[in-house]
Amino acid sequence: MTIVCGTDFSDNAVLAARAAGAIAMRLAVPLTLVHVMDKREAAHRGGARHDAVDDSLRARLCAQAEELRARFGIDVEPLAVPGVADEQLVALAGSVAARLLVVAALGARPQQHGRLGSMAERVVQSSPMPVLVVRDGARFEAWARGAQPLRVLVGVELTTTAQRALRWASALRVIGPCDLLVTQVAWPPGEHLRLGLRAPMPLDHLLPDLEQVLRRDLEAWAGVLPGPGETSFLVQSGWGRVDAHLTQLAAEAQADLLVVGTHQRAGMARLWQGSVSRGVLHAAAMSVACVPRGDAVGDEQEIPTFQRVLVPTDFSPLANRAIPVAYGLVPRGGVVHLLHVVTRHPGADG
Repeated sequence: MTIVCGTDFSDNAVLAARAAGAIAMRLAVPLTLVHVMDKREAAHRGGARHDAVDDSLRARLCAQAEELRARFGIDVEPLAVPGVADEQLVALAGSVAARLLVVAALGARPQQHGRLGSMAERVVQSSPMPVLVVRDGARFEAWARGAQPLRVLVGVELTTTAQRALRWASALRVIGPCDLLVTQVAWPPGEHLRLGLRAPMPLDHLLPDLEQVLRRDLEAWAGVLPGPGETSFLVQSGWGRVDAHLTQLAAEAQADLLVVGTHQRAGMARLWQGSVSRGVLHAAAMSVACVPRGDAVGDEQEIPTFQRVLVPTDFSPLANRAIPVAYGLVPRGGVVHLLHVVTRHPGADG
């Protein structure tokens, strides 16, 4: 197992590499420091020979690797490869079975025409392992050296993908103390209807009793989160984009890290269903960790859960046998709808 970190030698990339080095030091694993050389860019550098440009970049890469070795006392392998940065980083991380891929939130290069989204966003979209997008590397280094706990907000919904993200955030406590704020953004009308509350109901906030129920369910879903650091839970009512609420809550909590799961939807699915992780990457002022859902072959398959179940019945013994089965399918807080269709004959009154 290793940690892979991409670098383009910018100030932000240097700080991200130091964050990766500090984590590698505490986990006692090696670090692979990667620079992806874009041949198209080299070809436009004033007629400079490709091999001369490559030699210069390799020298800078080796110097950065040596700085990390001296700073953290870890094994650092510098690796320069040609290609497109996001594609090569993900491929390389997969080939060495990396446990974490680290990139800077901002790099030295401007947005490339014809390629949608930032390099970090494209890495998150395709990476099979968790990706740490670093904005403030100094805080990670201070945490890894034991100088301060890491303040982490974990945005969740009650799904297996979010459960993976929460477990990953909790596992950070192996490195050092982490104060976790487990946060669920709830849409008031939807939650009121889901739990069978009828009008009149508030549209801009949750009823106190409902908020208490949702918080209780969130704590039960999260389970025990061992390790040093405080754990707290927050159910926040919200309209509109969940990512906007999460980034605002993370800023208010002065979080060092915002952790979310990612479904890695592509094409029209991402446009239609949206992407919380993509919105968070664009808007967050702090570092972001994106944990994929893990659909690789041999990985644990998600067991479906049902929040609402409809049971039609004609009151016969056979039909009524389906009712307790339906109640057994929904978790606490779910809703079972019983339906009986009344047949009206032609000419009947009313």
